[in-house]
Amino acid sequence: MNPEFQRNLWLELTPRRLILMTALLALAFLAAGLATNRDTAVLVPVAATAEWLYYAIVVVWGTRNAALAVVGEIRDRTWDMQLLSSIEPLAMTWAKLFGSTIYNWFGGALCLVVLLGETAVHQDVATALIDLVYYIAVGVIAQAAAFLASLIAVRRRQSHSRLDTFLYQAAGLAAGLAVYSVWQAADPANFHIAHPADTDTVLWWGAKLDARGFLLVSLALFAAWILTGCYRQMRLELQMQNGTLVWLGFLLFIGLYVSGFDAWLTDNGAMARLGAVSLRLGLAATTYAALTYVMVFLEPKDRVHYRWLGSQIAASRLGAAWNGLEAWMMAYLAAALCAVLLLVWLPGFEARVTDQPALIAAALGFVTRDVSIFVFMRTLPGRRRGDLAALGVLFALYVLAPAIANGLGLTAILTIFYPQDATPLWIAPLIAWAEGLAAATFAISRIALVKPAVS
Repeated sequence: MNPEFQRNLWLELTPRRLILMTALLALAFLAAGLATNRDTAVLVPVAATAEWLYYAIVVVWGTRNAALAVVGEIRDRTWDMQLLSSIEPLAMTWAKLFGSTIYNWFGGALCLVVLLGETAVHQDVATALIDLVYYIAVGVIAQAAAFLASLIAVRRRQSHSRLDTFLYQAAGLAAGLAVYSVWQAADPANFHIAHPADTDTVLWWGAKLDARGFLLVSLALFAAWILTGCYRQMRLELQMQNGTLVWLGFLLFIGLYVSGFDAWLTDNGAMARLGAVSLRLGLAATTYAALTYVMVFLEPKDRVHYRWLGSQIAASRLGAAWNGLEAWMMAYLAAALCAVLLLVWLPGFEARVTDQPALIAAALGFVTRDVSIFVFMRTLPGRRRGDLAALGVLFALYVLAPAIANGLGLTAILTIFYPQDATPLWIAPLIAWAEGLAAATFAISRIALVKPAVS
């Protein structure tokens, strides 16, 4: 057995803790059962109690333990010793993720026995099995998201205060809440997920698919991807290199996945006239742009690495340079490719969309500006948090400055802050790309400095 996982089993699953968890859950279920059977105004079904206890133990408490799996070792100054061990990244990943949360999964399993048992008795076994997959997926995704957030912070060498740990946990809770919300929306008893007249199907790439089945497959795929992300971050922490194929595979997957929901936008008249191809390319481009922002914020943005990339390109070693690209760079290239395809497609598709190419070109220019700001702020001297400073600059550009301009009645200058309709049409992309190239030039000039200034 994996020695790290075995160590966590010994620490987490002590006889006293197992007995305590079992006794407390048994008392909770007994209290709920007695309250349900009494003739009172408020009834608390045992299954509902088991469900909320599952979320509390596996999702809320579990994300906390997952966030502390590595951070706690760093605080106790035992992580460096484990880095020198012979444990492989894959073994270390699942030992840390599932070993640190094994006690939560023990309590969750007790809750699922009660919850799914009642579902099997009052509905059918198939429904219980479907629910089992969902409950496992929401727990794994939430815990893995918190674990991944902590690994990213470890790589960035951030502090690990209680507030930081809470932020890692919050990432996991947000992922779990997203899974829960989408799963509830797919329930025919709740909201319509695909079409007002068809509540139990979802439209994806023009095909009507069973909503619950589609979401089960989606949950499994996203759980696999987020676990892969944890593994790759662990490889980096263990001083190993990652290739680009896995991230390229994820970009291809997420682009195809998101672009299949174009039918959801056809209720909007302005969107409907663009056509399926345009909508799908637009969804893919938007997704890649969002990933660009997320990854440029999360990744370290090492000046030495950027100089190395420049030297490889200058020496025409394009293969090595490609393998050295960071995730945000590849996401940006994917967004740019989709935007270019849109610019080629739209004018020939319909004459009425002549304003759209200008807005698309402007949007790509502003994305270039924004990622350059992130890189530039990280190259400034001092030990300040450049990423937070970059977020402040973007907040000023997208919120504060436009609000001031609107208040002064200077709506004509909004084009310099974000994509806007302008006359003539070429003004908007010209301004956006002028800002983008200027910001990129400043960032590259800072990277090219051999010795950073000392503050």
